[in-house]
Amino acid sequence: MVKRIISSVLCAFLLLTVMGQAAWGANKVSEINVEVAILDDGSAYITQTWNCDFTEGTEGYIPIENLGEMSISDFLVSDINGPYTYLENWDVKASFKEKAGKYGMVKTQKGYELCWGISEYGEKRYAIEYKINKMVGGYKDFDGFNFQFINSGMGTLPTDVTVKITLQDGVVLDANNAGIWAFGFDGQINFENGNVVAYTESPLSSSTDSVIIMLQLNKGLLKPTRVVDKSFEEVKAETFKGSDYDDKTGIGGSSSVPPEEELGFFGWVVALLFGAVPLFFIYYVPRRRGKPKKKVRTLYANADYFREVPIAGNLEATFVLARDFSQTNDDGDLIGSAFLKLINAGCLAPMNEKTVGLFGKEKESISLRLVHPPEFRGVTTKLLYDLLVLASSNDQILQERELEKYCKTNHTAVMLIIDAAKKDGSDTLIEIDSYDNSKQAKPLGLSQRGEKLLLNIMGFKKYLLEFSLIGERSIAESIIWQDYLTFATLLGIADKAIEQFEKVYPDATQYSENAHHYYLLTHRFTRASYQAARSAGSGGSSSFGGGGGFSGGGSGGGAR
Repeated sequence: MVKRIISSVLCAFLLLTVMGQAAWGANKVSEINVEVAILDDGSAYITQTWNCDFTEGTEGYIPIENLGEMSISDFLVSDINGPYTYLENWDVKASFKEKAGKYGMVKTQKGYELCWGISEYGEKRYAIEYKINKMVGGYKDFDGFNFQFINSGMGTLPTDVTVKITLQDGVVLDANNAGIWAFGFDGQINFENGNVVAYTESPLSSSTDSVIIMLQLNKGLLKPTRVVDKSFEEVKAETFKGSDYDDKTGIGGSSSVPPEEELGFFGWVVALLFGAVPLFFIYYVPRRRGKPKKKVRTLYANADYFREVPIAGNLEATFVLARDFSQTNDDGDLIGSAFLKLINAGCLAPMNEKTVGLFGKEKESISLRLVHPPEFRGVTTKLLYDLLVLASSNDQILQERELEKYCKTNHTAVMLIIDAAKKDGSDTLIEIDSYDNSKQAKPLGLSQRGEKLLLNIMGFKKYLLEFSLIGERSIAESIIWQDYLTFATLLGIADKAIEQFEKVYPDATQYSENAHHYYLLTHRFTRASYQAARSAGSGGSSSFGGGGGFSGGGSGGGAR
């Protein structure tokens, strides 16, 4: 919350600053796709494809700074009409006509600016290609980089950004041979089909927003020519400062805290919820998964209240459909909802344990006793329970620190659960004919049934968020505090739902007290599992903060 408030204030300041600069307000960049092909020597061939609507100015430009031993070569620019002509001495002050169809590089005190003529106003796509020599460093323990691909302080902020990283020799990247982290934006970074893919889930809107990617590679995958006399762990330590990779955030990295956050026997307040072909890239550059936002917003606005848990209580199918259409935005929410369901079903039993610390001071901690595997259907709960068995000691009592240690060491385990859940959810949606790839079904790609299921999810979410306004008391409290809260967690709105429930049911009951307790436990054990795996480099949500010590990035860019 604090980070978002700070970002909003800075954004407002930026708007005031640029009000006098008409070109910034008029020009738009709807999408930037960045393809990064890493070569065997650690260099990287990068292609940025910009989808723009420029109405003012004479040129587009990308500042690239903080290069150190790195250098830039093989710079090319093209559009749908073909390659541009390189000018050895680029003149920023030249006219629109003089820059049309041409490009060049400007040396600055901090690095370089890659420049090209806008050439014609209106909607247009540009492919900007360049090579960063010695991008990957060879550290003592790993190879890798921490690189800013989209600058902060751009005058023309992109709405959507995707960064795709591949090893040119075809080596498959996954959590077994690489670690991935992302900073500066609201979005995701994941391993997908042997590549690394990062993408924004909200538009870059603040002068401080950027796209920074840190990639760690096992030794032997490359032969970097840039050798660094320190460990990559030192790079990570600097990069993690100010990030939520190592803090006490919970599901989805949210900073919100549910009402009545203090659990009496805890004894303390729990902190919660933080060489390419140019025309190919212009025409066919991969787009981030996602559906037209305007259509989704319209559907949500028109959705009627839905009073049952969506898709007959299927966590996986609900999560996939909700995730695809921006009704939830973090994989940790899936793990949190599975924890809550296991606790509510009696598969996991909370235990209060006392230990004696230094100077004889008693400390209270919470553990989970593994009672029995789930007897209901659900890939996520089954696989999560199996993971907890492996993480626990022989007495089948799992402490938070045990789970965190296990998931940091076996950080692929949690991500495999998420991958299996997404596949199961997708398969279920296909089986019940939720999709339609015909032209008539565009832009959402859903059948009539699929759209109805999506409307049910939206209606249920709206129902929970407006529960106190409806003020109905016809629903059993057991359903409200168990089933409803489980799916509110899945949709990333559990804290808001609790506030709504308490307005209608202000008197404490066994159900509400248990719900508070279980919800807090869910956050703690989600942090110890999903957040631990995410911090270890398995992917997941990006961090707004952190990312310090990056290379390649500067400030500014866009059109001028």
